Amino acid sequence: MAAGITASQMRKIHASARERGMDNDLLHIHVATLTGKDSLKELTIHEAVQVIDSLEGKGTKEPGGMTWKQMSYIQSMARELGWVTEEGKVDDKRLNGFISKRFGVDHYRWLSRSMASKVIEGLKNMRKGQEETK
Repeated sequence: MAAGITASQMRKIHASARERGMDNDLLHIHVATLTGKDSLKELTIHEAVQVIDSLEGKGTKEPGGMTWKQMSYIQSMARELGWVTEEGKVDDKRLNGFISKRFGVDHYRWLSRSMASKVIEGLKNMRKGQEETK
């Protein structure tokens, strides 16, 4: 069994998230997206390193793929638009439907950096449209 997250890694994750203006909910969304785990306490040392690196902007999932910052921002925008499940998590089906229809990519995790930027702009425009109708 892999060793669990250390106290210093936990502090580093929280500090890095605060530096980037992430609240606790957004941090947990980011961690769940990255590792599939809902709690920081469940992370292994290796997963904690991945989370820290992603919060510091180091690396992407794959060469040419969107950055973790872009992924977190897309998820944050989806939450602002109300695209959430009953549990309060991002509604992947709705988000993927939007991306598939407008950008021809079946899942948001497969976006390239440039395509992720276009998705972000599209989501910003949708949010702006919602604000104007209020």
